[in-house]
Amino acid sequence: MYRRTRRGRKTRYRPARFDNRGNSRREGRLAPSIKSKLESHFREKRFVESLLPVTEWKVELASFDIHKITNPEVSGIGYQEGDLKGFYNIKAYVLDRDRYTCQHCRGKSKDSRLHCHHIVFRSNQGSDAPKNLITLCETCHKALHKGEFKLSGKKSKTKHATEIGILKSQIRKSGWSFAETFGYETKYRREQVLKLLKTHYFDAVAICCRDDQNVEVEDSVFLKRNVPAGDYQQRRGKRSEKKIPTGKLFGLRKFDLVKTENGIGFIRGKRSSGYFSISDIFGNKISDSVNVKKK
Repeated sequence: MYRRTRRGRKTRYRPARFDNRGNSRREGRLAPSIKSKLESHFREKRFVESLLPVTEWKVELASFDIHKITNPEVSGIGYQEGDLKGFYNIKAYVLDRDRYTCQHCRGKSKDSRLHCHHIVFRSNQGSDAPKNLITLCETCHKALHKGEFKLSGKKSKTKHATEIGILKSQIRKSGWSFAETFGYETKYRREQVLKLLKTHYFDAVAICCRDDQNVEVEDSVFLKRNVPAGDYQQRRGKRSEKKIPTGKLFGLRKFDLVKTENGIGFIRGKRSSGYFSISDIFGNKISDSVNVKKK
């Protein structure tokens, strides 16, 4: 998301590069967003191991019913009856789904010749799945390929569930030795055995416990906060014309903990005038203008 918006802004950064690199077509390649999420799991694992003498890992793996997400009414034999049931091919299904009407002009062009258009082109590894197909009349289809208009894609309802499925598969292949557990087991232990409320950290306690094991939970939670190593935003403004002070300023750097007349907080923003912005560990603003140069 950040990479895409950075390339779209009027900045000095490099222009957009699409799937024109060999790496993007490599066998078994993971998308950068999914690879980042996968590595974040292993990073958390290493972090916990650096603090605690872990003897065994138990991981709760989530599974999602993709069919039910797209069609909440499905049940029983309905799982065997997909969207294409009763249609000779995908084209017949797409035309019927779109009610034999061009989805761009809605029949205003009076062109009765209908085509099935790939929203993501097949040359860009677009699939023949029904969700990637749309009905267009021949007039609109030709105009689209000439670049006279663009189609606005619909957001996928199953994107995150699909990503979790990919992550689960990759974690299993990684060589990480762990015992699998599932959500219904966690819920049973938390509610029936431990008698705890529904929170993420109580779920973690329930995952680690056996059915015959009881524990006393302390009323304290440790918060892990990632603090960046440096100042990554160097400039600001519509065309990055304003330079932001980086490094130490008046002996202080970003994310230092300071005590001021306005309160104790972490430095979030620095100004050459000596007036800084400070916030608490959750990122909530304490003060927008604290004079750290004098006080």
